[in-house]
Amino acid sequence: MRNVRLRPAGDLPIFRRLALAAWDDPRDPSIHGTLELDATAALAYLETLHARTGERPTLTHLVGRALAVVLAERPELHVLVRRGRLYPREDVDIFFQVALTDDACSTSDLSGLVLRNADRKSVAAIAHEFGERLAQIRRDCDPHIAAMRHRLAALPNGLLRPVQAVLDVLQYRLNLRLPGLPRDSFGSAAVTTVGMFGIRWAYAPLFPPAHWPIILLVGAVTPRPWVVDDRVEVRPVLPLHATLDHRVVDGVQAARLSARIEELLTHPELLDAPADSP
Repeated sequence: MRNVRLRPAGDLPIFRRLALAAWDDPRDPSIHGTLELDATAALAYLETLHARTGERPTLTHLVGRALAVVLAERPELHVLVRRGRLYPREDVDIFFQVALTDDACSTSDLSGLVLRNADRKSVAAIAHEFGERLAQIRRDCDPHIAAMRHRLAALPNGLLRPVQAVLDVLQYRLNLRLPGLPRDSFGSAAVTTVGMFGIRWAYAPLFPPAHWPIILLVGAVTPRPWVVDDRVEVRPVLPLHATLDHRVVDGVQAARLSARIEELLTHPELLDAPADSP
């Protein structure tokens, strides 16, 4: 049984082949970029969606949905680097990183959840599933996450790296589904946020075991001067910060990715998916 559903690898341009040969898994080839956009339409869309559905979607959910749509549209970016080749993924699964905080002990940890087939779910459906899964994770009863976290937490520090290396070989190089572990537990790409902490600018790393080619970080929305129809107005400005695997994404592709993300978030009605809406 396969761990990741993939199609056969196709022929690649020479630069892509050279890039795959030049770098190991994402530790060196990260590139970064920032997009700022007027969030007026996005915030209004979220308010309307809340009034209509009762769900509480956030900009993070909206960004996750937009990223999923772009990956579905651009399969050359929706790939897994495996054995020096790029394998197109069949499922657009978005990983959302979440913070687990124990207010009583003033401690925190990071976890995450994968929303499967996010390109085929509405923003409201994503918000609903995200809320349910997050509540389960915080109660430590999410079947997708709890067992794996407990097993890893029980390992001595000296064994974490070799165990992680063995799992990586089995799950991603050999593409084997391992009993007791969730399938493709990090998904296609990731979204995280620091906006809730009031931070506008930051970049997130590409976590090597996840094999993401893209992670988007959502910064804090702040009122800023913005040019609208040749005049300056104060608008809520959303910063998005991308970390990209240069073995997969080059400058031209990054520019197209940025332009499409901006189009979707400034015209969020394009993200509606009536067939899957709650």
